[in-house]
Parts: sequence; C-alpha cells; structure tokens
Amino acid sequence: MRVTIIGGGIVGSSIYLLLKKLGINTVLIDPNIRKIFPSLIHSLLLKGKDIELARLSLDFYRMFRIPYIPFKSYTIGDIDSRLLNLWSSVGVNINQKFVNWLDSDAIEAVGGDGLVYIKNLLSKAERIVKYARVIINKNKGIVKIENTTYEPDLIILSAGAWSKYLVNIKIPIKTYYCWASLIISNRKEIGSNIIYDYVNYFYSRPVMGLGLPFAIAGDGKTIEANPYEKRICIDDKREVILRISKRLGYVKDLYTSGSFCEATPDMKPAFGKIAENVYYIGGFNGYGAEVGPGLASILVNEIINKKDSDEFREYKLERFNNFNDDFEIGKEPHEL
Repeated sequence: MRVTIIGGGIVGSSIYLLLKKLGINTVLIDPNIRKIFPSLIHSLLLKGKDIELARLSLDFYRMFRIPYIPFKSYTIGDIDSRLLNLWSSVGVNINQKFVNWLDSDAIEAVGGDGLVYIKNLLSKAERIVKYARVIINKNKGIVKIENTTYEPDLIILSAGAWSKYLVNIKIPIKTYYCWASLIISNRKEIGSNIIYDYVNYFYSRPVMGLGLPFAIAGDGKTIEANPYEKRICIDDKREVILRISKRLGYVKDLYTSGSFCEATPDMKPAFGKIAENVYYIGGFNGYGAEVGPGLASILVNEIINKKDSDEFREYKLERFNNFNDDFEIGKEPHEL
C-alpha cells in the first residue's frame, strides 16, 4: 500500500511515524505554511472521551521519545466535582487549596499537565516541502503537485486550517486565528506553573520551564480568518493583558504571535473518509498537542484493520453529513 499524507503538522507527522513504524510505504507532503512552536501544552484536564485521546497521545509521545516536561497546574473557577473525580480517576493528583501567589482558591493538579516538545516530533518525520492539492473526481482522489498528478492507494488530508483550501470538495470546518503573548510578570511562579483562570479568562504556561518570570499567555476573542491572509487585526490584546494583570499584578507584553486553527460545527475533532481512497482528519481547535496523536492512532488502526473504531464514533466525520456552512465558532473543547 502506498500512502500520501498532505499536511506536516502534529497530526500529519504522527500518522507518518505510525505508518512508517508499521513498514508502510508513506510519503509526507508538507506545504510548509504553518508556524512551528517549539513546545505546547499537553493536558489530561479535559472532558469526556477527549481524556482517552489525551492518554493515547501520551503513549505516542513516549513511544517516539518526544520530550515531555510535567508541570503543576492551577485551575481557578467553579469546576464541577464530577469533572474533578474524572481527572482523579485517570491518575491526576487533585488538591483544592488557597494559592498565595495567585491570591485565590485554586485546584492544584499534579500529573495532569506538561509541555510537549512538538518541534522534536515534527523533526522526526521526513517530508517533501511542496504545495499540493487533493482533487476528488467520481469519489476517487489524486494528489496534484504543480503540474504533476500522483495516484497513491490512500491519501490522508491533515493540513489543519489549510485543509479546506487544499481539496476541491467542501469539508465541515471554519478557520480562525489564535494568538498568545510572551509576557513578563513580577510573579516568578509563572515560569514554572500552568494557569487556567476561568474567573479572569486567560491561560498561562511556562516558556521553557526554567523558573524565570516569563510565560506565554492569552485567550482572546475568536478571529475568523482565511489562513492565507497576510495581516490579522488583534483588537482585544490590551483587554486580555488587563485581565491577566488582574491576577498576576504587573504584566508586560513582550511579543505576540499566533497561528491558524480549524473548527468543526460542534468544536470537536473529526476523521473519516471524504472519498473512496481519501481520509480527512482535523478540527483540533488549538488542542492538537493534547488529542492529535491519539486520534491519529485511532485512524491508523482503522486503516490497518479495515474496521470502524466504534469506541470513538463520536469523532467520525459522518456526523456532519448535513452540515451548514453558517455555523458559528464556539468555545474550544479544552476550555471548561
């Protein structure tokens, strides 16, 4: 079997490594259009089946020796006790306490959060950097690169926010810009802890985990945008920094950057066939590091075993058979 993957981000690279490990002839075509962040949050503090995907993602990171550094996290806000029990059931040590440097009651979690070095994952996947499209005609897909067409046995479209622009049929996603700022604060603890604040509505995570008073923080408004746009207007950055400063005191915004995310109508990831020989996987809404490799593993198992993954049917693309283009982008699933 010859497999071509279009899109070399977290999920595309994960699928590539899993298929190559199985000895399958696999080519990864990467349009090289996304920004690579060295590290991203991985969390088990999710909801429902997403937690199982996050555990599968951790298994993947361990299998391929992707560096992962655990951190304590503090969640501020009214969190349902059933959710706390669910986190505890998967091995997270939960402790509700008053945290002096946050000046608030918080849920301290140990064993639930960390930074995973995504750049290391991407570097393990050999890729051909070319602009490619998937052309579907009479329920059969081909790959077109420049003026040349290829007909692999199987095509997997996993190009994130760019996927809908790289195929000639509609898929149920909208694209938006998500951003964060590098900040400095007089609370040095931000350099060694992760914060989820559902009172002031922001998140913060260490830059490198060195204990210095620097963090990456954000949680601004959704900016629906085409990922090929050159200039994105962030009109609520000052508001976000003010919200952060309510919790952390002095905060200075040093640098702001971002990338594009993709949303499905129900804001959950999706995978499934869009043609006889073409799979789509995407809709990760900015939490691909948590659940992406897990869902990639499910897709690979389905391809190899030629059997639907009934346990994870809630993520199947077929749930959007009658989707409406006018859906609104909602709350990201990793937000409680």
